[in-house]
Amino acid sequence: MIKRIRPNRRRNSDARTQSPRKGLLLGIALWCVLLAAAGAAGWYGWQRSGPEVLAWADQFFEIRVVEITRTDRISREEVLALLDLEPGRGLLLVDVVRLQQALETHPWIRRAVVRRVFPDTLVVDLDEREPVAVLKTGTGGREFLLDREGKLISEGVPVADEGLPVLTGVDYSEAILGTSEAVARIRSGIALAGLLDRSGAGRTEVDLRKAGDMVAYSSGLRLRFGEGDLGDKVDRYRQVSDRVIDRWVARAKAAPASQVEVDLRFQDKVIVREGR
Repeated sequence: MIKRIRPNRRRNSDARTQSPRKGLLLGIALWCVLLAAAGAAGWYGWQRSGPEVLAWADQFFEIRVVEITRTDRISREEVLALLDLEPGRGLLLVDVVRLQQALETHPWIRRAVVRRVFPDTLVVDLDEREPVAVLKTGTGGREFLLDREGKLISEGVPVADEGLPVLTGVDYSEAILGTSEAVARIRSGIALAGLLDRSGAGRTEVDLRKAGDMVAYSSGLRLRFGEGDLGDKVDRYRQVSDRVIDRWVARAKAAPASQVEVDLRFQDKVIVREGR
């Protein structure tokens, strides 16, 4: 007896379904290979001819205008000298990062941003340092302007800055090296001088010789602050300053060898004593 074998229609149907899928995947893979090859060829070509193309295009964007933000301490000539742009330099190939780094080597420039504005303008935005105090070192009595961050800006004090508070007790080498301990002391001194200035104490000298025991000299008084919570201590001093100055400074003038000390190291207390 001969059995008739029926064809497996389901298997044949699956085969027909999978065949287009395989074709689609192969097609996608082929396109990916072609795109990768085209990209590699394009990159290779750009590596060979790209710089020449940029150099050719750069001549059409020659820098003709340099816009510089207004500064008080730095002249336009100084900025242009630091930029060092040779004639014919174009915007496309100018290295703005290198220019920014060159500008920030200037002691008065805190931060610089250089931008391209097509077709022919280079914009220079400068953040200028602001002097807030004078550091007087013990080495030869040298004086340096300081900014709010405690960074030395320049040596010598121009007439316009003669009213700034004075910091002492930090060596020149410490300030130049910028050790963390020295910077912390300088910043604390700047903060204290600023608080006293806002309280109307007049020009102040802050002695930073002893870490953790700041002493300020103002209005003929020796103000001993110690460390910590400077705002509260200055407030306490401000509440009694008029009476202290009127009474004790007059006595000190009568006895020049004596000095009036206001001790603010103790919480909720203001101790006034006369010493020699």
